[in-house]
Amino acid sequence: MNYFYILFPFIVWLVSQTIKFLVRFSQKRVPTQLKGIWWTYVWAAGAPSTHAAILTSSLFLVWHNLGLSPIFTFCLVITMLWLYDIANARKRQEVLNGYFMSDGSGTFKKIVSDGYMIDLSGHAVQDIAWGAVLGVVLGAIASYAGIFG
Repeated sequence: MNYFYILFPFIVWLVSQTIKFLVRFSQKRVPTQLKGIWWTYVWAAGAPSTHAAILTSSLFLVWHNLGLSPIFTFCLVITMLWLYDIANARKRQEVLNGYFMSDGSGTFKKIVSDGYMIDLSGHAVQDIAWGAVLGVVLGAIASYAGIFG
């Protein structure tokens, strides 16, 4: 069994989160405390969408190895549903942020004003597009480099 199929999503996650962290770091949007840095690296939303990168790279691998099969079609539908959901999660989070800001609780206001709540939830469409492109590129590199035997 080729274990790279199991490891590949983790490699895509690592590449995507590293790019995202470097983008945030260049924009000076990274906390100074170690806990905040780790939290930002592992969980931060934004571009590229790691969900989109993992889904599209896996979809590319399925297409490359199985072609236009029923399994590919199933994976395509799941990918499209998931990408639609993460695009709408951002909208839901903006509504929740408005509620928490008007709630009067200092704790909720601090979470929202520090940016953790909105930055950790959902993606804008361009974040998803960038993640999808990254996923296809990484999937193509892995497929055409002959890594999967």
